Amino acid sequence: MALIADAFVLTFTSGISLRSWADMGLLEREWALYRRLESHYGRILLVTYGSSEDEAMAASLGPNVEAVCNHDGLDSAAYIARVPRLVAERLRDAGTVVVKTNQMMGGEAAIEITRTLRQSGKRVGFVARGGYLWSRFEAVELGSSTDEAIHAGSRERELCLAADVVVGTSIAMTGDLSWRHGLDPDRTLLVPNYVLPEAPVRDSHERDARTILYAGQLIKRKRVDLLIEAVAQLKELGTETTLSIIGEGPERGRLQILADERGIDARFELRIPHTQLLERMSRCTIYAQVSSLEGHPKTVLEAMSTGAAVVLTDSPGLGRVVQHGLTGLVMLPQPEAIARAFEGLVGDGAWRDAMGTAGRESVTRAFGLDHVLRLEMGAHRMALEVAGENCGTPVWPVRWDPELLDADVAGAAEAWSRSLHGFAKRLDAKKRAAFLMALDTPFYQMQGDAAIEANGGLHPKHRLIRYHDFFVDRIESGDRVLDLGCGVGALSASIAGRAGATVAGMDWSGTNLEKADQAAKESGSEERLAFTLGDITTDRVDGRFDVLVLSNVLEHLVDRPALLRKWVRWYQPRRVLIRVPAFDREWRAPWKKELGVDWRLDDTHETEYTHAQLTDELREGGLEITETVTRWGEYWVCTTPMADEQVSAA
Repeated sequence: MALIADAFVLTFTSGISLRSWADMGLLEREWALYRRLESHYGRILLVTYGSSEDEAMAASLGPNVEAVCNHDGLDSAAYIARVPRLVAERLRDAGTVVVKTNQMMGGEAAIEITRTLRQSGKRVGFVARGGYLWSRFEAVELGSSTDEAIHAGSRERELCLAADVVVGTSIAMTGDLSWRHGLDPDRTLLVPNYVLPEAPVRDSHERDARTILYAGQLIKRKRVDLLIEAVAQLKELGTETTLSIIGEGPERGRLQILADERGIDARFELRIPHTQLLERMSRCTIYAQVSSLEGHPKTVLEAMSTGAAVVLTDSPGLGRVVQHGLTGLVMLPQPEAIARAFEGLVGDGAWRDAMGTAGRESVTRAFGLDHVLRLEMGAHRMALEVAGENCGTPVWPVRWDPELLDADVAGAAEAWSRSLHGFAKRLDAKKRAAFLMALDTPFYQMQGDAAIEANGGLHPKHRLIRYHDFFVDRIESGDRVLDLGCGVGALSASIAGRAGATVAGMDWSGTNLEKADQAAKESGSEERLAFTLGDITTDRVDGRFDVLVLSNVLEHLVDRPALLRKWVRWYQPRRVLIRVPAFDREWRAPWKKELGVDWRLDDTHETEYTHAQLTDELREGGLEITETVTRWGEYWVCTTPMADEQVSAA
């Protein structure tokens, strides 16, 4: 058998060792792929952050496996600085090498190892692999403007630009990486997580009666409290179950208290070895996971490989793992919806078996170890074939003197201005114009985030622009109003409180609706406000409404005329009040578009409007403008639905 290369180097995630893999019960699962790769390389070298114990553990994994580890207990930076030399010494006789990251966190070690080996004359293919989008997870969990999120984005970009091949575990991830970091899509490959062929499989009559299982971290993003609430509601519906929770994390204490308060049978356990976890999955009635964000969830795939029926929520990285109703159930992240899913599955063994069988066949076909191994080997061969020819030069992050933090605002701004000017003047005129215009988008976003925080959590534009007035002044007491894309509910609360209307709001973000509920309480109009979690493009609010409100919503959507016609048909409003950003607000927007840089106020906007475009689009959507107000770089319009024959003519 021809070898892929003389040696394969796997760099571990920052701070992770073989010992920690073993302690977390992950060693057997994580090593399964690399055990299959052993015969395709002369040597496998693991770069870990563990002690000398890792050397003995590596040797036990195979005769050609060894570890470079942190013998001397150095701090992370000092150890990473030493690692390239240690690896080069071990691989002195190797002519060809493939270097791969296990995750993107810690990729700087892999970059330096690759650089050092290439300088010594070796042919080195570099694979940057991530099981999840590091920068996105940091932004979601800690905030997009935090140092941690900014650092993750910078390091992620540096790694992707330095790599020959960038591997992600989902199409969404590889697409996001390409878009974020300007990668050639031909340099990205999909290599999903895998399931083991030896997973135990059982039918419903062999499974523990009425056991709902979750395995994973106990952190806020996993929303285990939502599972507890769903099981509590299931109990109120008359179905007793046991919620088995396997995992560790900072939320454990709070979750135990919540389970006690809700009076459910919840059993918390520490992590267990992987073989034991698969056994538990094969015996549970339902496996459930309701995270707000996932990469490509291994535990869900593994539960499906045992034939377990799974219940998930429609969340990024999670909702598309199964085909709803066939290989699993995908529910809204609401306790009552999840409870109903549990109720149906607990009471119907035949349905569980059919869904479990379909799920097992699906994941075995798409994520079986043999299939994933072929994809993995393809990534290695592709990286070695390219070997530094097409990868980009990383754009190193700009670092600023910490003394600027103590300067007065004017002084700090002047220092930044001088530095930017010093850089920009070295560019030719066209590139300088594009660079300076491109700064607008991140500056605008940072300004908005800072304004919200400085103003106590609500954007000051609500107060300064007084855009609520446009809507409130055109709504009568007693009107039934639907605020689509209601966000945090500030406008809905104003309409209910000041106009005396009854307002329903819908938004896709549970976090937004938590704030909306709080705004309703603070407004004193709680009895006239109701909010629903859902996708306004596909989910319908019950009832008819006098007024439909679309405040900074249309610009985020595609196929807008069709949506307008659908909403008019669904809700039959007398008036539709709309607010959208103006493209022709000033000269810079069209100039940016000419230069080829992002001209939008928000990178989630599908469009921004000229008045002519807005008029044409609304007529196509069956709406006639009766009033237009143009202020603050935005268009506010009052519209009425056209008669059917007018819509046809339009």
